[in-house]
Parts: sequence; structure tokens; C-alpha cells
Amino acid sequence: MGVLNIAIKEFEVGIRTRRFYATIFVFFVLALVFIKVTSITSGLSLNLEEMYNTPFQALFFSSLSSAFNYAVALLAVLLGATSINQEIRDGTIKVLYSKPIYRDTIIWGKLLGGILMIAVTVGLFYIFMVGIALIFGKPVIEYDISRLLAIYPFTILYGVAFYSLGLLFSVLIKTPLNSIVAGILAFLFVVIIIPMILAPLIAFAIAGAPQFSSSEFQTINSSNGSSVEITYNPFEDREFMQWMEKYMDTYRKVMYVSLTYHFDEISGIIFGRKTTEDVLGAIGQLVSMEEGSYKLVEDRSIGEAISLVVGNIIALIVSTFMFLIPAYLKFAKIDLR
Repeated sequence: MGVLNIAIKEFEVGIRTRRFYATIFVFFVLALVFIKVTSITSGLSLNLEEMYNTPFQALFFSSLSSAFNYAVALLAVLLGATSINQEIRDGTIKVLYSKPIYRDTIIWGKLLGGILMIAVTVGLFYIFMVGIALIFGKPVIEYDISRLLAIYPFTILYGVAFYSLGLLFSVLIKTPLNSIVAGILAFLFVVIIIPMILAPLIAFAIAGAPQFSSSEFQTINSSNGSSVEITYNPFEDREFMQWMEKYMDTYRKVMYVSLTYHFDEISGIIFGRKTTEDVLGAIGQLVSMEEGSYKLVEDRSIGEAISLVVGNIIALIVSTFMFLIPAYLKFAKIDLR
């Protein structure tokens, strides 16, 4: 039995698991929740579509991208989390290893099967996103399709990184249920704890309390003796913006350990989103809520976009090997008898 045979078997098993269908359900729930929240928010302020170049682009950034990112990561880590220990517990890996086959073949077959599973699932998510957009009356044009196709290989790389993390749990933890719990906890740590708790706390601790120019709060005495308050905009305050730049710089450095952050940067930049620096530089205009006065995206070629996220791509590749190498070394020492 070769690598391809094991990969096909892994794919067939993976597509029949409850985790696969549960993840698809989670994707739909998150997508619909984000769409609902976005519709309420845009109803209270401005039309978000004015800030993007295409209706699908607006829907993708405001609602679908987060559901897509989370679903791919969750599925990948859960598939990897039982790829080895499940077969050890069921005894099927003993039968497999009793044949003239190397352990290298087993683990590379598992990895290839995971890649096939992720590739097919990402394709399904693409179909679901396009379908959701059409149901909500958002046309999908050639630009949108070309950007989705450009993101596709990097989505697989993102999924493989999480699959490798799950694979590491699978060889370190004997019980499949415990490794699944570990995978879910790792997922929650990456998508919730780091961006919503850890990164803001560290950034605030380093940047300190927000700084404001005291002169901005002064009042002006009019000719009739009454005082007139100055309208204060913190995003026009030089000291506050310097503090925000320090805060955001620290926040992004902490987020660099998050796989989700790197993929969000890759998919966002390829789909035309402006860089964080550009958005921060014009945040005053953005917060002013002047409809149509500012766009969050810009026209750039796919090649130019990829050149802007080379560091993020390398981070995903390095992370994959950081999980895969110890998983391989541990598997090589496991007693399969």
C-alpha cells in the first residue's frame, strides 16, 4: 500500500465523519449571523457597499471571510486530531503496519489525505459563498472569481498548517476524544483568546493609556461672553494617533503568532483590502461616516498583492513544519504493536 492509497482512504473516512458535516453547519450559522449583524450595523450608519468595489467584495469582507477562515481552521485541526490515535485505538494501524510499508508512507499518506480533504472542502465553501451571495442579491463578477481562485492555494496551505497541528495532537495524545478537545481549545485560543484578549492586553500594557492633547479640550469664549466647546476628533489629535500607532504595532506583533491572522492578511490583501497602515492613516476620514468618501479597498494586481504578503505566506509554511516535524519524530517512536 502506497502513499496515494492511504491518502484516498483518509479522504473517504474524513468525508463521512460527523466533524465534516458539523463544520459545514458551523460555517452556515456563522455566515448568516455575521450577515445579520452587518445588515443591522450598516442600517444604523452607512452603506458598506460604498466602501468596496463590488457587492460580493463587501459581503466577503463584512461577513463571509470570518466564517470561512474559522470553518477551514476548525475542520483541519479536528481531522488531524484523530488521524493517528483513532487507528491505534481501533487497531487498524496494526494491520496497516503489518504489511511491507514504512512509517514514512503512513504519515505522508495521512497528510496527503488531509490536503485532499481540505482542498475539496474549500471548493465546497466557495460554492456555498457564491450561492449565499446570489441568494442575497449580490452579483459575483469575474474580478471576484479571479480573487477567490488566487486565494485557493493559500487557503489549502492555511488548512494544512492547522491539520499538522491536529496531527501533532494525534501522536501526543492517546485518546481521540482528548485530542479533539485539545484541537478545539487550540482553535479557540487562536481565533478568540489571542485577538480578543491576549493581544489587546499586551498592546495596552506596552502602549500605556491613550494620550490626548490637552488643548483639544479647551473652550473658546465668544464675543458675547458665552463659551463654545470645540468639537473634538481624536483621530485629528497628533498625540492620540501616535499612541494608536504604537498600540496597533504591538497588537500586530502579538498577532503574528496566530495562523488565522496570517491567512486573514493573505486573503484580505489579495482580495483588494488596503493595508493596515493605509487604513490607519485615513481613519479620521473613515470614522467621519461620510458615505462614499473612503474605500477600504484598492485596485492592485494579484502579483502585487502576493508580494505584499510574502512574510505571511512564509509564516504559514514555517508553522506547518513546526508542527509536522515533531509529529513525524514522535510517530516514528510510537509502539504500534
